[in-house]
Order: sequence, then structure tokens, then C-alpha cells
Amino acid sequence: MTRRRRSTPDVGGAAGDCRHRDENLMPVLTANGDRASHDHSVDLLVGALLADLGPLAAHVRDAIRGEIAVYRSIPDAVLDLEVGRQLAVVLRAVGCGQKALSDETRADLAAVGERRARQGVPVEELLHAWRIGLNILVGCAHEVGQRLKINDTEVLAFTQSALVWSDRVLVFITRAHRGTARAVADEHQARFVRGILLGSLSCAEVTIEAEMHGLDPGRDYVAFRARLGEGGARGGLEHALGLQESTQLRRGLCADVDGHAVGLLSEAPPRAIEAVVGFGPPRPLPRLAESYRLALRALATAEACGLRGAYDIASLGLRPAVALDADVGELLRRRYLEPLATSNSTSELIETLRTYLACGTHVERTATRLFVHQNTVRYRIARFEELTGASLADIEVLFEVWWALELSAMDL
Repeated sequence: MTRRRRSTPDVGGAAGDCRHRDENLMPVLTANGDRASHDHSVDLLVGALLADLGPLAAHVRDAIRGEIAVYRSIPDAVLDLEVGRQLAVVLRAVGCGQKALSDETRADLAAVGERRARQGVPVEELLHAWRIGLNILVGCAHEVGQRLKINDTEVLAFTQSALVWSDRVLVFITRAHRGTARAVADEHQARFVRGILLGSLSCAEVTIEAEMHGLDPGRDYVAFRARLGEGGARGGLEHALGLQESTQLRRGLCADVDGHAVGLLSEAPPRAIEAVVGFGPPRPLPRLAESYRLALRALATAEACGLRGAYDIASLGLRPAVALDADVGELLRRRYLEPLATSNSTSELIETLRTYLACGTHVERTATRLFVHQNTVRYRIARFEELTGASLADIEVLFEVWWALELSAMDL
């Protein structure tokens, strides 16, 4: 007997190429070994189930809603359409004996997973709903098989193939669900982090959301903002800050804002870290915006000074004031550095001044560090005082010169 070639039209983008039967998925023959008779029985069973696809989908929908409350908010028409398409994918895959799902079908299935995740359906309940639908499909297949007088062996072969294809279909749905669920969780976390750092959340919102994200609403946290190193990733920073550790209460949260990593920590970050991090003082969660404001200043100062690691305002000394008060800094630069431009050795004078201040105005240590004679240092200091009309013996002048030098070294 010549085997019949079959082709079944697509239903809702769910069908694939029906030209070849997968021999591995349909290994069971009829009692007399007649493959063609077996194919005909599968055709009858699949055709009967597809003919009743509407009522079958409604039956599955009612059963799912009866056990899983979250599905009750999805409109009937939407849920019926999606359930029907998923059933059709499995049925047509069995009937056609195809080896793989088409790209279009995979995209349709992934879209279902994404929608469920955004509808707030947990993956556990999605799997529960799928098991409900599959059990109903298998039960209906046995009933239809008895009505059409298809023997139990062939119905069992159909069921085995349906289980295989059910698993394959579920892979695409759950994979998309998990990816989307992670993205949704990240978006929610980012909104909370931005809201708490900018002070736009009420105390009640802060308390509720903090508990949802595993934070202790009653403790203090430090805010931080970080610029990652070249080629760095947020995941590496989170690992360095201990944010990926599995503990009962989370150590903090992190989110991306304007190309920077921002967030909050239960303790100050370590100084030696492969990034530039500014952090603020500890504050209760409702007042964390105060900590974030100082974290911004600390980061801006550390970046301007070309520093790496984690810094707060206290660890940077007066540099945040130098970086912030550009007007005063410009006046001091003109007063003490512009006059040096008339000298033929401007760079040497500036380098000597920096080293002289770094060495606590100690001539001998300055000379040693610069690899020059002590008299050379004395000459350059005298030359500076001559050009500017200022004396480095004056503490106020000394401080103003340091300010001008710090500003000139910053990348502002």
C-alpha cells in the first residue's frame, strides 16, 4: 500500500511543514505492522480533535481558571485564542510528524511566554496551567479514539508523541517567560532605586517596596553612584559590592541610570575596587536622597582628580570644594598660575610647587623627590614669589596656591 502524503493548513501561525513524518516520534505500529493504517488512525484522531478545537480550548480555559486565580483576569477571547493555538501546535506537529517548529511558530510561543510574565503569571503557575491543558488533551484523545474505534496502541502512540511535542513547545514559552520576568524585575527594581535616591517616594512606599526587594526598612544605607572601568559591566561591580550574595536580607540594590550604576548599600564599599565609585553617608531609607547628593559630589570629584576606587566626601578632603567652586578656583588660578607663563620654565615651576606642597614645604625632601639640588628648589620658589608677588611663608597664600594647583590638575 502506498503511503499517503498529507499537508495540513496553518492555524494561527502554529503549524509547521507537514511533508515528512519523524520516525523517532511515532515508533509504535498497529498490531499487524501496517504503517499506512497507523498514519490513517493518527490522521483521524488529530482531525477530530482539531475539528473540536474551539470547545476543547474553552474546556481547558475553564479548567485553568478553576485552579489558578491569576488567569481569571485574562479575557475569554484572548485566553481561548492562545490556548487554541498552543493545542494546534502540538496536534499538527503530531499529525504531520514534523521534526522542528518553524521560526514563526517559535516566535508565537515566545510571545505567549512574554505576555504571561508581564501579566504577573509566575512560571510555576504557567507550568501548572500547561499540565492541566495537556491532561485534558490526552483525556479527550482517549474518548475520541474510543468513538472512532481506534485501538489503544495507536492512541498510546499519539499520546507519547503529544507529550514529546508538548515538552518542546513548553521550552520556548518558559524560556521567553523567564527572560521577560527577569527584565520586568529589573525594571521594577530600577524604578524603586531611582525613586528612593531622588526622594520621590513616600515613607509608606519606601517601606513596602523595600520589603518587597528584600531590604530592611529599619536600617541605614549608603547611596552610591559608579562609573565602570573600560570594558566593565554592572554585574562585575555588583559582585565586588557583594550584591549578588545569597542572604536572607539583601545588602543593597543596583540599577543603571544615565550610563552609571547607582544604588544603595548596607555598608560603605571597599576602597580598592575596579571602578570609580562615589558614596554618601549612612541614612535611613526615606532620607537616602541626602546620601545620594553627596555621592554625586564624591564621584564628580574622584573623576575630576583621575582617581580609581571608592570615595566619600570625607576621604577627598577639600577637593570637592575645589571641583564645585569653579569661580573661586578660576580667580586663584589667574592670581598664582597665569603670572608663571612669562617664565621660560613654567612647567618646572609648577612641578616644583606641587612637590614642595606635597612634601610639607620641606626643601630637602622636595629636592630628593625631584632629583635636583636643594638650591634649585630654593631658586624656583623664589622665582615663583617674584613673579606673583606672594610669599609661600603666608599660610593663606600657601592654601590658595594649593587650591589653584588642584584645580589645574582636575579634568573639569
